[in-house]
Order: sequence, then C-alpha cells, then structure tokens
Amino acid sequence: MRYFKLKLLVLIIFSLSACSYSRNTQEKYDITKNTPQTHKSINKQPMVRDINIEPVPEWFLTSQSNTDQTLYGFGSGKTLDQATHNALADMIQRLQVTVSSTTSFSSIADNNKISQKLIQEVTTSTADITIPNYKIINQSQINQAFYIEIQIDKSQTIDDLSKLIISNINQANQLLATTYNKNSIYRLNIAHQVGKNIKVIKSSLRALVILSPTINISSYMEALNDINNELLNIKRTIQIYIDKQNSGFFYSSLEKYIQINNYLTTDNWNSANISISLKLKDYDNQLVKSQYCINTEIELQITDNLTGQLASKPYTIKSCSDKGRDSAIDNAIEIFYSQLSNATNIY
Repeated sequence: MRYFKLKLLVLIIFSLSACSYSRNTQEKYDITKNTPQTHKSINKQPMVRDINIEPVPEWFLTSQSNTDQTLYGFGSGKTLDQATHNALADMIQRLQVTVSSTTSFSSIADNNKISQKLIQEVTTSTADITIPNYKIINQSQINQAFYIEIQIDKSQTIDDLSKLIISNINQANQLLATTYNKNSIYRLNIAHQVGKNIKVIKSSLRALVILSPTINISSYMEALNDINNELLNIKRTIQIYIDKQNSGFFYSSLEKYIQINNYLTTDNWNSANISISLKLKDYDNQLVKSQYCINTEIELQITDNLTGQLASKPYTIKSCSDKGRDSAIDNAIEIFYSQLSNATNIY
C-alpha cells in the first residue's frame, strides 16, 4: 500500500509539471495571442513593393479622350525620356490609323520617280515617328516611375511637320552642294549630316500621313528620293579602312555605325581613302554600390589617306550594370553607337 501511495504521488507531481509546461509553451508560440514577442518580428518585416502596383496619378488613370483637333498621349517609364517616348507612341497608337493603300501613300506607289525601296522604308510600321512641339500637360514621379501626359493640336502639328520636312530637304540639298572637289573627310562628315536630315524627313512623313491620311506627299517623296540618291553617290566615293591597332570592344560600335549607314569598307589600306581608328585616352572601372561601372574616354581619329589630314573627336562613355562586367560593356557599346549616330558631326 505504501508503494502504491508513493507511485500515485509521483504521477500527480509529473502531471502538474506537464500542464504548467504546456500552458507556458502555448502562451509563447500561440499566434492567436497578442503577445509582444509574436507580433514584434512580424511588424518589422519590410514590405517589398512592385513598381507595377505602385499608386499612379489620377490624371494618368482617367486618360483624356482625343477630340477632332486635340490629341493626347500618356506614357510611363523608369526615366523621363522613356516616359515621353512611350507617351508619343501612345498618341500615335490611339489614332488607330494604319498607313496602307488607303492613305496618301497609294498616290505614290506607281510613281517611277520614287524608288519602291524608299517607299517601303518610309511606310514601314517600325519606322521612327517625329512629333514636334508637343505640350506637357501633366508630369509626375512616384518612387522610381515617371508619368507624363502630352498634348498636340492636330492642325498645328500637321503644319509644323510640313515645315520641318521642307527645312530638312533644303538643308540636305545645301549640304550636298558643298561636296564638290572636297576631300574624303569632308564628304564623310557631310554624308553623316545628310543622313540625319533623311532620318528626320522619313519620320516626319510617317507622322504626317498618320495625322492626315489624304495629304499629298508626292513632292516631298520625290525630293527625298533625289537626296537619297545623291547621298548614295557620295558614299560610293568613300572607301573606309578600320585600323584596329588599338583594338578594343568599342570597334563593334564603329563597325555597326558604318554598316547600318551603308558605307563601303576595305581590308586593304592602299585601297582606302579614309582610315579610322579609336585611341583610348582614359579608362576606369570600379564597383559602385554593387554595380560594375565603366568610365572611359576614347578619341575617334579619321585620316585622309591622300592628303594626310587628321580629324579627331573625343567621346566619353559611362556605363553601369548590376549584372557584372560583361553587361556593363554591352551597355557601353550601345551608348557609343548611339553617340556616333546622334552626333551633329562625326568629328
């Protein structure tokens, strides 16, 4: 009997200890109880917000509708330039007009004064579009996103586009007229400038037809065709040798520029009248806030092989990427190509 009572006492003590441990454990880990320890860690967790679900301006959401004479465009992007570009694209898209046989291009389709290749280049859906003198109605930045609303007066823009086309046609013709008896370097620079005129004319013509599908553009297209032919004749007189003694990855930018602009190249220095090389003036690479950054200066050197004349121009390229060195280099190559393409003068 004494043994039975002792055993019973031990069991009672053990049961009481287990109940106390269970109650304390539940109070510590039960997520339904409002204990400081449980909710402290939850409240301190940072909220990760996707830029796509950030609040946007009310005016951006409502999106004003076009009227007969007033057109709107809305765009967003990581930079203001990107947002503006997207707003211009949105403006054109909202017009819901397709450049096809139903537009004024049908009147030039059989015009033997205009090459079919040129017509295709102007009418292609991937062509750039120029919209001059647009007004910024609203502009906001929320965290890392830019929002913009632009507006144009349709009649005024059509008039501005016509003036822009005429101005670039006249400027291109004046530049081409100065190339007679000039050296290869001069002709190369004029070819670069006229190429920029042609690009503006093409993008303006496309915008003009979208805004006014029945407008007669035959005279503009004939003038553009003449300028394009004259430019091709000048380019045929230029033979470029790329001197890669100081070889670097920026030569791919140079070669892309030469190829896209249809310049003739040769691997034989004796056959060339122009030699082009890149000279590294300064180069720096470092890690900046977990990004691999390149900051370099190169000098584009163009030599007239006949006269020995040297022309040069420095270019500064800055590029950063959080994806490492190769990505930063790829970005730098595209930046240099863009600088070459958009430069007022090649040297």
